[in-house]
Amino acid sequence: MRNPLYKRLPKELLKDIVKYIIMFLFLALPIALCSGYMIGNDSMIRTYYLGIDYYSLEDGHFITTNEIEDSIIDEIENEENINVFKLYYKDEISNKEDTIRIYRISDRENINKYCIHQGMIPTKDNEIALDRLYLENNKINVGDRYKINDIEYTISASISLFDYSCLFRSNNDSMFDANKFSIALTNDNTFNNISNDHLVYDYAYLYPKRLDKKEAHEMNTNLTKYLYQKLLLNSNSLDSLLAKEDNQAIQFAIDDLEGDLVMMLVFGIIIVFGLAFVFALSSKSQIEAEAKSIGTLKAMGYSKKELLVSYLVLPTIITLLAGIFGNILAYTLLKEYLVGLYYHSYSLPVYHTFYNAKALLFTTVLPMVMVFIINLLVILKTISIPALNLLKNQLVTKKRKKVMKLNHKINFITRYQIRVILQNKGTYIALFFGSLFATIILLFGLMMSPLLDHYKKEVIESQIAPYQTILKVDIDDLDGEKLYVKTLNYKNDEIMIFGLDKYKENSKYLGDLDIEDGKVVVSSGLKSKYGFKSGTSIKLEEEYSNKSYEFIVSSSYDVTGSLIIFMDMDLFIENFDSYLTSYFSDNKLDITDDYIYKTITLEDLILVSNQLSDSMGKVFILFTAISIILFVLLIFLLAKIVIEKNQSQISMLKIIGYDTFNINKIYNITTGIITVLSVVISTFIAQFFIKICWDIVLKTKMKGWLDFYVAPYLYPTIFGIGILSFLVVYFIESKKISKINLAFALKDDSL
Repeated sequence: MRNPLYKRLPKELLKDIVKYIIMFLFLALPIALCSGYMIGNDSMIRTYYLGIDYYSLEDGHFITTNEIEDSIIDEIENEENINVFKLYYKDEISNKEDTIRIYRISDRENINKYCIHQGMIPTKDNEIALDRLYLENNKINVGDRYKINDIEYTISASISLFDYSCLFRSNNDSMFDANKFSIALTNDNTFNNISNDHLVYDYAYLYPKRLDKKEAHEMNTNLTKYLYQKLLLNSNSLDSLLAKEDNQAIQFAIDDLEGDLVMMLVFGIIIVFGLAFVFALSSKSQIEAEAKSIGTLKAMGYSKKELLVSYLVLPTIITLLAGIFGNILAYTLLKEYLVGLYYHSYSLPVYHTFYNAKALLFTTVLPMVMVFIINLLVILKTISIPALNLLKNQLVTKKRKKVMKLNHKINFITRYQIRVILQNKGTYIALFFGSLFATIILLFGLMMSPLLDHYKKEVIESQIAPYQTILKVDIDDLDGEKLYVKTLNYKNDEIMIFGLDKYKENSKYLGDLDIEDGKVVVSSGLKSKYGFKSGTSIKLEEEYSNKSYEFIVSSSYDVTGSLIIFMDMDLFIENFDSYLTSYFSDNKLDITDDYIYKTITLEDLILVSNQLSDSMGKVFILFTAISIILFVLLIFLLAKIVIEKNQSQISMLKIIGYDTFNINKIYNITTGIITVLSVVISTFIAQFFIKICWDIVLKTKMKGWLDFYVAPYLYPTIFGIGILSFLVVYFIESKKISKINLAFALKDDSL
């Protein structure tokens, strides 16, 4: 037989529709955000790894001074057991003064294949396909005319190349540039008609099977030695060899994709705890309000099972609907928005959405199960109370407590406000913790953009020299301060080691750096991340080998954004056999670019910082918007619970002649004071909590370091949002107070 209690559900829903809408949004919005991000991020990562074979991604490529004869290529393939493919290109300058790297379509049929986003691949002469992101950034469309070296081409397609997911012109560049550099494809005729003045003999290679990082390193090291000797014997030379694992154009995007997921997981964990609190509080409040009804139903003979099921139906339906709606939003609008942010930064191939069981479990199933269990436990506890106690509204057995006396010199309204706080201290404690969760969510969303701006400023201000040039060979007597450079590993980070000949008073750039004999100095970023202090021992390891080095830290040096260890050149040479030469200087070194491995300038640092802000900052705009919504909803829900819990007392005040204005002073203003105090205290606790999470995540899961920073203006911003939220609640609840019936108090036996 159908439970007759179900008939009350529609009425119950309409009666408390505002609360159920809040609960719906509080669950649906975080599910949509977290699930949408995880789905989009995971889909792109899976598309990338599937694309390694689908697009026949190279294992590496090498550039030679002259063209290699086909017979020599055959020998290389047989002797080294690899497949070699020609990938000749020409770097040409467009009439926009941008660098366009032109490849032949025919060379990319079997290696580093292309992906068409729009249009058709060039088949006619003077047709060209350009990179999708370059076209987007420069507002150029398929079908437009485009001039390179004063020759006009028709853009037939927008494409992406898997080996150029980041548009690095050179692997030595500090940051990619999708505004002034693009790859391009043409047919053989068009390619051959372009002058050979800038022709580069580039060859990609594939091993018979995919290798792990260590195996690839060993194979590439041996291949480099072999090609150097082989080409030298055939009147040719090896200009460079770059393995896939070291190629920034290939690796940069996937490293970013995999790193960003960590921040979302932290945000998701905070949201889950917030959800647990909100639903526990809401369920408890509802049961307290329904205590007499439950007691009446028990007295009428309804079983615990019937009562339990009837009171679980609405929360469960709301939870399921929120989960369904959140996932629909995640798989449609939010996923596309978040994926679009990555496509705005990287030249990625067309991705496919994959069903993500982990995202469903983490963002939907677990919160829904958690909500169900919380409701189950709260309702089960209440319906287990004897019917007589429920009818008397006695949910807990309380010992009679002595009432605190208040000074009669305090005016009546103030004394009443104090009484309200004392009588509702449990609810106000809950309001404090609710404010804490809301503030954590809000601060996490608000802090990221100013943190990235602060990081950018600090990086620029702490730059050691206008130019740092790393050379391929050791050259003395250049115009600058010489140092040696080596990269070693510490945990999951790559650490730059600087061997300095000049520092302290001898240095123009490191005048305040003091290095003790036999000890090292760590950068401020390295100190912040791992907590290195004076006397701490640090053990560094070489990648792909068993070599390790141990040093004693003497102090730290203020360099933001870089993980660096400074040591005296004598100690450096004593420990390391292989290293690179570098120079600090005011201007570009007066040597040919052939000797330069990498140059780092102020413009490079600004470009890196801008890219970080561009790729991460826009994601947190969405975080901030949802955080503010959740914050307002939570403050509204908590204030609403206080009013509902005190309806009988409010009704009694109306009976004895108090108007809505004075009742607002007693209840809403009191709640407002507690809310403001809670937000103020919560902001500082939230900062401490997020700092702990920040340190743990960045130390264990992410490479590099971003100093934790909360912009000073965020404190008044959060206070302002809290006050504005309460003002909205104040006006809404004022109307509710005005509608409370005077007869309500007469029905309450507890008064």
